[in-house]
Amino acid sequence: MKVYFDESGQSGNHLLDLAQPFFSLGSTNIEEAEAADIIARCFPRQQADELKSQNILRRNAGKRAFLRFASEVGSRPDRFCAVKVGKRYTVIAKMVDNLIEPVMSDAGYDFYADDHASLFANAAHQAFEHGLDPAVAGTVLEAYNAFGRMPDRESLRAVEAALASAVPAASNDCAILLGMMHAGAGRFEEFHDLDGWADNNEFHVTAAVTCMGFWQDRGPGPYEVVHDESTHFFRRSERWRMMTDPCVPPQVIELGPKTLRLPIDVVSTTSARSHECASLQICDLIAGFVTRAYAPSPTEAFTAFLREAEAVGMHELTIFPIDAGQEVPDGLPRRATGPDVVDRIAMAVNARRGT
Repeated sequence: MKVYFDESGQSGNHLLDLAQPFFSLGSTNIEEAEAADIIARCFPRQQADELKSQNILRRNAGKRAFLRFASEVGSRPDRFCAVKVGKRYTVIAKMVDNLIEPVMSDAGYDFYADDHASLFANAAHQAFEHGLDPAVAGTVLEAYNAFGRMPDRESLRAVEAALASAVPAASNDCAILLGMMHAGAGRFEEFHDLDGWADNNEFHVTAAVTCMGFWQDRGPGPYEVVHDESTHFFRRSERWRMMTDPCVPPQVIELGPKTLRLPIDVVSTTSARSHECASLQICDLIAGFVTRAYAPSPTEAFTAFLREAEAVGMHELTIFPIDAGQEVPDGLPRRATGPDVVDRIAMAVNARRGT
């Protein structure tokens, strides 16, 4: 199976831009000849070499043509998927993963069991959105985002200071959360090698791995992956290479309600130019629609278009959210009885490396 990817809303590590709050990744397994036929039928007046969602979705004629494409999606929903990433949520979730989880693990808890980490991230998101003054929340998140982009002791101390300053201004529940994060920042180097730490808020590879779970359910592989010429994906693709390495010991990882089979049977990952590949242009249409569908403060006219697009087919599109939900934990995570899911993935990768 050949699988294609293209993204929308990529702003690198600038994750707190209110004007562009979402990143999306569109994917299809429709190969180029069929994709070109879909484009020709749905967009017969297209003149440019490359079909781009940002051009199609800003013009009335383009929106009318997109409705034909939406009908194509609805008629074959098993050929498309997308991931929607809330960028602000990503920063908060990374704070939970890197400041709170290590402390909880050290105390003997399996923070990832029963999807507790995701539920806790939901609670943290609610705390930042509703338990803190927006300016104070922004200061804390900007400090952590800066640390993620350039991790060193100076930026880590800035995170610790921002959290300490925010606690007195927080509501009770939020103050407890911030206190836990502050403690985690103080103990960060106890659990991480800061000099070699490179977790820089990257989510692009996570989105691609999530899509591959969708394709695994539709065929065992092997897969040939074609991504548009994305410097962000290919510059950060070490994690992708590790999870697709055929020498990683086979195993099934349960990630909350999702299942991931490692290694992902990808035999090649190549880049292509979108204007030369109709399949990538279809992915761009999917990703661009998802990004704009969740954009803040849409006009009344665009809201009406979204409703019509969903009615004729886009409601069939599978969209995986990496974003805040409403469900929160109702207690402590379960006690650990062995390596957690993240440790098992790391152990599988390290077994391949012989480390």
